[in-house]
Amino acid sequence: MNRELYMPVIRAIVALVLVILVKFAAMLILRDTRTVYSVVDIVLSLAVVVILLRLRLEFNRQLSVSKPDLPEVRSFITGLVLLLVILTLYWTFVPYSRVLPDGSYNILFFILALVPVYLLWNILNKNAGRLSEVLLLSTREEKRKCSCGWDNPETAKFCNKCGSLLQ
Repeated sequence: MNRELYMPVIRAIVALVLVILVKFAAMLILRDTRTVYSVVDIVLSLAVVVILLRLRLEFNRQLSVSKPDLPEVRSFITGLVLLLVILTLYWTFVPYSRVLPDGSYNILFFILALVPVYLLWNILNKNAGRLSEVLLLSTREEKRKCSCGWDNPETAKFCNKCGSLLQ
């Protein structure tokens, strides 16, 4: 994976760890104030949704620059993030699901979750032959061999070892 692709992932992981730490602190400190804790829990869950959507946006933007020949990976990331967002929202508001008629909350979120699941299945089904490349983003970097035997990056014009001009 390109180094630039790591940055949105690292930012998202750091933000999620901070949200988890705040949630843990809220559980310890605010456990006796049920209303305040409920509001903090909802706010933190919405922060997770924002982090996930921002990760999708930044990662897909960087992916379109570094791997423009893999549009299905962007679709896969979008489907995965949307599924995580739907599941996060489901678990956030499940305590309030009794407001709706019996079972309608679960049915609604099940139908919502089917959309990204179908998107992911469709991508994986169409790209079964390229599955490892699509999931791992592992396209092999081409090397240019010099007459001295040194492997150079494909973009190199001169050998990184002996300095001679590469063909």
